[in-house]
Order: sequence, then structure tokens, then C-alpha cells
Amino acid sequence: MVFVLTFAAIALVVAGLVIANTFQVLVAQRTRTLALLRAVGASKRQVGQSVLVEAAALGLAASALGVLAGCGLGQTALSIARRSEAAVFMPATINVTWQVVVAPLLAGVAVTVLAALAPALAATRVAPLAAMRPDDGPAADKRTSGRVRLVASLLAVVAGLALLGLGAWLGTARAEVNSGLVAGVTGGTISFVGVAVSAVYWLPHVASWSGHLIGLTGPTAQLAAANTRRNPRRTTATSTALLIGVTLVTTMSTGAANARASLDGVLDKRYPIDLLVQSSGYELDGALTALPPDVVAAVRRTNAVTAMVQPLDATLTLAGATAIGRDPADITAMGIDPAAGQTTLTDDSIIAGLAPGVVVVPPSQAKAWRITAGDDVTLSGPDGTITLTAAVAGEDGPGAWILDPADLNVVAAQTASSQMWASLRNGADDVAAIQDAISETGKAVVVAGVAVQRESFQDVIDTVLGAVLGLLAVAVVIALIGVANTLSLSVFERRRESATLRAIGVTRGQLRRMVAVEGMLISGVGAALGITTGLLYGWCGAMAALGALGDVRFETPWRDIALTIVIALVAGLVASVLPGRSAAKPSPVEALATE
Repeated sequence: MVFVLTFAAIALVVAGLVIANTFQVLVAQRTRTLALLRAVGASKRQVGQSVLVEAAALGLAASALGVLAGCGLGQTALSIARRSEAAVFMPATINVTWQVVVAPLLAGVAVTVLAALAPALAATRVAPLAAMRPDDGPAADKRTSGRVRLVASLLAVVAGLALLGLGAWLGTARAEVNSGLVAGVTGGTISFVGVAVSAVYWLPHVASWSGHLIGLTGPTAQLAAANTRRNPRRTTATSTALLIGVTLVTTMSTGAANARASLDGVLDKRYPIDLLVQSSGYELDGALTALPPDVVAAVRRTNAVTAMVQPLDATLTLAGATAIGRDPADITAMGIDPAAGQTTLTDDSIIAGLAPGVVVVPPSQAKAWRITAGDDVTLSGPDGTITLTAAVAGEDGPGAWILDPADLNVVAAQTASSQMWASLRNGADDVAAIQDAISETGKAVVVAGVAVQRESFQDVIDTVLGAVLGLLAVAVVIALIGVANTLSLSVFERRRESATLRAIGVTRGQLRRMVAVEGMLISGVGAALGITTGLLYGWCGAMAALGALGDVRFETPWRDIALTIVIALVAGLVASVLPGRSAAKPSPVEALATE
């Protein structure tokens, strides 16, 4: 519930920006009407209240539609879910409580009214004399924001980035995972709020610089770029709404890409074998039974295996353990041919130094038994005793003491192979085919290894990422609707200007292209800035969350970034279709006519 409502809150914040931008333009368009109201006796308070009442009515109506739509979607989802095996645990209809109805209504009305506060205040500042001026359309908004906002936003950005860096450092320093995550999430939230609040100071300059570049392509693009610069606050509000959604989408995509890459490194160390197939049965003495030959043959027939080895295994006794103050202990031993082992291991450091007369001891067990490289180690089994030279592996690997097969045969001549190691051609993609082939034999075996673990982790990452991106898509769609809304209102505001352009020779196609370039510029700037901040948050978040697990591998989700940019530009283009038609439709004489 908390997880879903968090993203609902993000969508409400984006919607609030779109609503505020809409009411700012509406109030600007009604300048003469508001001035006439003031001239006939309406007070500033009444004018401001009229805007807030309108916002409350719109918020209530839209929220009621949202409740109905939400209930309908919920019932649809429930109906689909009841077709699954879990249908017995699910009710036939959704439970519509008073909280389900009242909470969204209150939230929708509150967000709409809060978003309309600034436009309502602007409406109270309209002077009665404005009714006597010619209806030339609203003037461009060149207001600058206060110093308090600038200082507060800069402090939030600096403090937030410092906390974000601290979280990343705590993660890489192998501190507690929770401390790094708390610092990283807190710092990211504070800094992002600062970025959004300070956008009014720097985003217009970025849009202006981008507009200058686009303006080099021709006069139509120059006009479109000039339109984005004439009202910086409107452009900022629209781009900021998209900035929020794209930043969060990029953050999650980058975090998921880094998680995949980093977990691959961790898994390669902890599971140095692509695929391990092991018998699940036990002999009377507790040893594993031999791996069925038909299972080995089934795996080989899949053509997914590039190399395989069946290590011999036995339980031996570490004689001479009493020399270091311990009783003789049983250890698990494996006999592996060094050349075959290197072809199947993703990390061959676990058999480094393996040769006839040498036993490779896992580091953890070497530490426990106080064995160092070069020590003589005596092992005994059912068929004899052998003294070997110890070599300490780089990683623990399978956790067994590894010998040359000939040395193992001296102490345990009747050893069998209870497992098989395999190197896969396509990694995790081959696991499903191999599991299907094994299941056809009807034998119960254990299938493990890095490929299996990687597939499991990636399924979890992909599932979570899909759910998060699906929820964030709502915020992005709202922001793109805001682009269309802004263009529509902006076109209406510039109807006399568009008529003048038509009168001096600009064609309808050129006007439509001008609006299209304007929409794509607003969308593109918001998306580009969102991608930049999202990459920063994704990398730092990965360090804070994954640093305790091992080395973090930085990855950039280029495919997702390219897709985000394309979607933003196409959406900006689509959003400009109706406004562009509206701008080009009236004749110059009709649009230039005055009241």
C-alpha cells in the first residue's frame, strides 16, 4: 500500500504543476474580464475566491471521475485475477469503503486548490484600468523569483547532494546497508526538491540555449524557440513536470542496470560454475548417490553445454589435525582434472596451483585449521593415507578440498561422481532448456549455479522494475498532457500574433511546424535534464544499496535512455497536432478582428 501510494503522490505532484500552469494562463487570458469585475465593484478577495472556487469545482469533478475509473479498473483486474488458481482466495467484487471514496476526493481537491493559489493571487493584482486597454493578449511573463527561493533551493541541492554522496560512501565502505540507503534516499529526495524548485532560475536558460541551436535550422524553428523564451515561467513549469517523471524513470532504469551488472560480479565469485547438477539422493553412510547417467546424457543433448566435467567426491579424514589442538576431522574432497576444471569454472582461482601431489584448500577452512600454503597435509580414506602439499585457493568455490583424481584414487578408490559442472553457451538463456530436458528423465536432481541464480535475480529485478515503471508512467503521461495543454493555451494566447504571421506570408504548414518544434523543444529539454539527473541518482543509489554486497559495476541503460528521448520527442510532436491545427485554421482577417 505504501509503495503504491508513494507513486500516486508523485503523480499528484506532477499533476499539480500542470494544473498550476493551466490556471496561470487562464488568469492571464481573463485579464480584461477580471478587470471589468473589479471596475463594477468586485473586491480583490472576491476575484481570488472565484479562481479558487473554480479550482475546487474542477478538482471535485475530476476526482469523482478518477474514483469511478479507479474502481472500474480495480474490478476489471480482480475479474482477470479470479481466473487464476488463486481465485478461491479472492472476493467476487471490490470492497468500496468510505475511505476509498473520500480520500481520493479530498486529495484531488486539495492538490487542485493548492496549485491554483498562486494564479488566484495573480488575479487579485489585476487593476480595473486593464479593462480599458486593447485586447492584445497577455503580455509575456518576465517576472523573476525571489532571493529567498533561490537561497533555499541552493541549500537543498547542496545539502541533499552531500547526503547522497555520504550514502554512496557508506555503501562502498561496506557499512550497514540501511545507513547507506537512508542517507542516499534522504539526500536524493532533498536535492531533487531543490532542483525542481530552482528550475525557474536555470531551466529557461537551458531551453534558450537549446532553442538557439534549433533555430539554426530555419526561420520556423527560430520562431518556435522564441516562443519558448517569451514566457520562461510557463516553459519551466511544463518542462519541470516532465523532468520529475523522466528523472524517476531514469533513476530506476539506471539502478536496475547497475544491479544486474553488480550482481553478476557477486555471483561469479560466489558461484564459480555456470551450471551445477547434483544428485539429491543419499547412501546409507550419508554420502550422495551417483548422478544418474541419463541425466548427464539429457544435459549433453541440449547442445547448450560448451564444456563439462564430473568431479569425483569423497569424505576423507584430516589426519594430523590433532597437531593444531583439534581432533581429526572429516572433510569433503573432490578429484578434478586441472585442465577440465579450467574449462568449466568462471573463476579458476579456486583450483590455482592444483597438480599431482597438491591439495587446494578453501581459504575459510585453511584459516580455521591454520593451514598455510606449502604445509604438508595428511589425508586418510577407506583405501589408504596420502600426504600432500597444501595450496590455498583465492575463493572458497564449492567449499571442498580439491585434489588430482589420481591422488584421490589412492585413498578412496571406489569414489563416484555425484555432480556435474557445465559451462553454458548462452548463460541463463540455456537454463530453462536444460531444466526441461532433466525433467523428462523423471530423476530428482538439484540444479544450481551462477546461471540459475542470475536468472532468478534478473526475474526479480525485471518484475520490480516493470511495476515501478508502470506506476511512474502515470506521472510521465500527466506531464505530456501538460505539454499539450500548455501548447493549446499558448496558441490561443497568440492567435493575433499567428494571424499577423499569416498576413505577412507564413503558410499554415509553417505555423503547424512552428508549434510542433515548440512542443518537441519543451519535451526534449525536460527529458534531457531528467535523464541527466536520473543517471546521477541511479549511480549513487546503486552504490548506497549494492556497495555492501561487493564491487559496484556502473552501467548506463543506453537503450532505455534512447527510448525515453524518442518517446518524449514523439509525444511533444503528437501533443502539438491539435494546437497546430488551431493556430493555422482561422483566416488572418478573422483572427485580427477586434471586439
